[in-house]
Amino acid sequence: MPTLSKLSKAFLLPIALLPIAGVFLGVGAAISSNSDAGTFGYFFGTLLNKMGDVCFGNLPILFCISVALAYTKDSGIAAITAVVGFLVMNGMQAALLHTQVMDASNVWAQINVAGSGEGTTQTLWVSFNELASIARFGDVIQYVYTTSDLSTTQSLEGVSYQVVNASRELIDGAGLVYYSLLWINKIPNGLITSNVGINSLNTGVFAGIFVGAIAAKCYNKFHQTQLPSAISFFSGTKLVPIVTFVAVIPLSLIFMFIWPYIGMGLAAFGQASGNLPGGIDSFIYEVAERSLVPFGLHHVFYAPLWWTNAGGSIAEAFNTANEAQQNAFVEIWMKNHDAVALGLPAMPKFDDIRNLIASRPDLWTSMGDQTMAYKVIANTDILNFTDLEALNLNIGRFQSGKFGFMLLGLPMAGLAMWLNVPKENRKEVMGIYFSAAFTCFLTGITEPIEYTFLFLAPWLFYGVHMPLAALSFLFAGLFKTHVSMTVSGGFIDYIVFGVIPFFGSKAMTAKSVFAILGVAVIMAPAYFFSFYFAVKYGKVMVPGRDGSANAQLATKADYKASKGLNVDGSKIEGSTSKVSAKDAVEEARIQKATKIIEFLGGEGNIVDVDACASRLRLTVKDGSLVDKDGIISLGGATGALVRGTNVQVVYGGEQEAIKPRMIKILDEQRKSKK
Repeated sequence: MPTLSKLSKAFLLPIALLPIAGVFLGVGAAISSNSDAGTFGYFFGTLLNKMGDVCFGNLPILFCISVALAYTKDSGIAAITAVVGFLVMNGMQAALLHTQVMDASNVWAQINVAGSGEGTTQTLWVSFNELASIARFGDVIQYVYTTSDLSTTQSLEGVSYQVVNASRELIDGAGLVYYSLLWINKIPNGLITSNVGINSLNTGVFAGIFVGAIAAKCYNKFHQTQLPSAISFFSGTKLVPIVTFVAVIPLSLIFMFIWPYIGMGLAAFGQASGNLPGGIDSFIYEVAERSLVPFGLHHVFYAPLWWTNAGGSIAEAFNTANEAQQNAFVEIWMKNHDAVALGLPAMPKFDDIRNLIASRPDLWTSMGDQTMAYKVIANTDILNFTDLEALNLNIGRFQSGKFGFMLLGLPMAGLAMWLNVPKENRKEVMGIYFSAAFTCFLTGITEPIEYTFLFLAPWLFYGVHMPLAALSFLFAGLFKTHVSMTVSGGFIDYIVFGVIPFFGSKAMTAKSVFAILGVAVIMAPAYFFSFYFAVKYGKVMVPGRDGSANAQLATKADYKASKGLNVDGSKIEGSTSKVSAKDAVEEARIQKATKIIEFLGGEGNIVDVDACASRLRLTVKDGSLVDKDGIISLGGATGALVRGTNVQVVYGGEQEAIKPRMIKILDEQRKSKK
């Protein structure tokens, strides 16, 4: 439980960045889409849009860093080590990924050139080698790799073919790349993306989490390690990124072997769950997610659905669409977009639109319910949420349902709890209930309300709140509401991801954005009456009802404490200041560090402890109290220098092991005096 709780907490660091990034993304998209190209408004909106979009596009490395920090007490060394590991892992993958280039003799190009009559066009099919002598500036060209011979006028109907780009590289779902040294021949192009500029596997946040965990493990194990004198320069914290560099090699190979299959499996899950009727997938999701809230593990649960193809994939949706879905998509897309203005024929085919969308890799390779939502908002000129409904891609199905009980549901539950307080006590406790309800409505932070009835009567949480929350998701999924959010689902998120995208960039229909309010209106009386009667007849002693003078709502810490747990999920035990030592070597190092502190005049005389490549560098209050001969007598040091308040002890490598132990001992000594 403590391990998973730390992981859940680690997710909150990058998640905390999403609200401001989401504001920039949504507002920027609205401004740029309503401004003419080349104007100040267009460039300003694009600037805001890209500032927000870059955060969502780099979530994997942000998660990598945050996981490393969470398991190392926020060590900066672990953070930079995690970055090194992430770069190495993706670099290895890039080295073994090779684009499939077709033989020029088998590549044909469709060219729309001017016809004999004014305003007419003629479509020609020519070989790749003939293209240079025929194509002119402005011609619309689509390259096709085929296993059949084509004449210059032959149609592609009934012919097996795959679309390629101008470099004869496959761009459709049949397979973009292959491993020349492994047994995997083809990987769907939705599973390839650019990770911090490196073309590698699209693992969502999974690879980042694993690399962050490895970086943390390496830091915790090796940051105090002392190497032999010949290579002592690499001791301590310098050793950590080196070990991690090597440690991620097997991880990278494991991901290259198994991720394509895992990724395709997750994609199949995302597609299958999207085909469930009437919001059932959203309902099931919320039952599981809300059940994990008391344990603090809900962030771990929704991460794959929000940020990997388990929550859906745009490329997968296009590449698996049947003929009926393709026709429906083209019909809806043409109503929402100007094909000619986007460089397509006036009556485009499904492949034409798909290739246009594939020309924007950040959109095409996006996966996960939340990631896809943000990418669509950033690219509404060529794709919006309504278009994707035809492909059974209901973006927002794992997010939109939260607005129903955040905006009105839980606030009305708070009102119901307050009305159960005796009239003579209501005025006294009105402030705490109103504040909690308004916080929930505005930001989606539910702790004051949720944990109060979870603390007082868990059956209210699991028997009333969880089923109602799941119904809110069911209705949102049924009405196909596409409003995304950061992590909360409050009114601020509704404005940024619902109202602004609707009025600004037409990312969704009015039905979608206003259906959210309809769900909230449904949930308001459901929550009010359910909680009013449950509290009344269940005799739940909500704050103020028991007549206590200092009534207050419960917190997560209160709930955990009632279960005998710390906030991180670990068991509450008696504290101890004992410094543990697993072996004689560690004990000797701790004793040596303790002695150095004594020879420096004690912890009260030490201001700062640091180290460079060969020396232990210290700052003291009074240099006359330093016994440098005593320090040298401990062994390992080749010299010591005292200049005023500055002390330097030359070790040549051992200082990397002494420094962290001195810091730890000093911290314990100072805490014991408080």
